Amino acid sequence: MIDRFFFIHVMKTAGTTFARQLQQQFPAEEIYPARGIDWRSPSDVEAYINIPRLLALAPERRSQIRVYTGHFPFMVRDLLDPGLATLTVLREPVDRTISILKQFKRREARFRDLPLEAVYDDRPIFRFFVENHQTKVFCLAPEDEEVAINCGMDIDDARYARARENLARVDAVGITEAYGDFLAEVRRRFGWWPDGVDVDQRENVSTEDWDVAPSFRARIAADNRYDVELYEYARELIRRQ
Repeated sequence: MIDRFFFIHVMKTAGTTFARQLQQQFPAEEIYPARGIDWRSPSDVEAYINIPRLLALAPERRSQIRVYTGHFPFMVRDLLDPGLATLTVLREPVDRTISILKQFKRREARFRDLPLEAVYDDRPIFRFFVENHQTKVFCLAPEDEEVAINCGMDIDDARYARARENLARVDAVGITEAYGDFLAEVRRRFGWWPDGVDVDQRENVSTEDWDVAPSFRARIAADNRYDVELYEYARELIRRQ
């Protein structure tokens, strides 16, 4: 019986919604990171992203945890416990990129009066949060010696091949565009939420009606071709589930 899990939370894919829904299934102390246990302060984002910190958890804390969440790459599962069942949600790459650009424009004063293209052209944002980001989540390796997923990385065919191999090892794959189907598959496979779960619940959703030109969408797709291919592969895997 599978009873311990690793949720790979790819940014802007409905992962925050899923993390909230996990709280309807598991007690707070059984989810990593838990406030009051793993968070050192209300603004302690490192608990959700720092790889060495996660791997350094004390054995007694690990024994409490039934589901790990966070913006961690796939390879952390193998380092933490290869027996953990894995779950993830991917999103159409252009829509994911636009959503994260809106988030930065909304939250950071320096971008507030600028077009989304200006946020996209910001080098750190593009490298750390946009450029083939979903592929990076699944191809990052221990030898890269990165402490978090928000790192710059050049993706090539070899890294893309590794990302495909790792994505194929995920036990339950979903896509944002069919999020309700993902929840239904998780319920069927693991028996979660026996009394039901709200498929229409959404957290951290961008609502601004900022214009996005077709030419800009095409540019995003061209710049993130590995993510486009990985997303299509995810859809193929879902059809096989």
